Amino acid sequence: MPVLTFPSLTPTNAEFGLISNTQAFTSPLSGTTQTLEMPGAHWHLRALFEGLSDAQRRTMQAFLVQCRGAGGRFYYGDPAFLVNGPTGNAGGTPLVNGASQTGTSLITDGWTVSQTPIMGTGDYFQFDNANGGRELHMVVADANSDGSGNATLTIEPAIRVSPADNAAITVTGAKCQMRLASDEIARWRLSKPLIGSVEIEAIEAFTDAA
Repeated sequence: MPVLTFPSLTPTNAEFGLISNTQAFTSPLSGTTQTLEMPGAHWHLRALFEGLSDAQRRTMQAFLVQCRGAGGRFYYGDPAFLVNGPTGNAGGTPLVNGASQTGTSLITDGWTVSQTPIMGTGDYFQFDNANGGRELHMVVADANSDGSGNATLTIEPAIRVSPADNAAITVTGAKCQMRLASDEIARWRLSKPLIGSVEIEAIEAFTDAA
């Protein structure tokens, strides 16, 4: 099934965040707690689209039906970032600088030189990893570019699959691959005078291939 195109509509209310994957172990004797962090953190979306015209409502309905519950895939990101864009300069033609990178730090190059910051705290970017999977990451500390356009980004979540050297980095409109959270179709409502609203919940649907 092809990846669907999300309708060009901005939600009136939205929640977007990262759900971590951890386990907690509490001792029955001392009550002390240990936590284990595991791979699998994923992005989560709740969005409400209100005040839709008849044409907009029909467009959203058709999109949701095409999703076939949790089976469909589409690209989406943090609605606030999609509207407002980055706080950093984010100029140039950024690329991954070096193969086999892992963890929560990404070495990059190709940025506009000597920018403070080139990527600001809370900015997002995407890249396609070496297996073709789309990854969305948040920059969690301001990153500056040097006189050669190099910058090291501190990011979350951790890199899942290492991107190839010179993999393209996309900032504007950064998104991840998502699916509806369940097979229960997202709901749409109609109220007088024929004003539509649609509510959806979606989670990241990460695979090795986008």
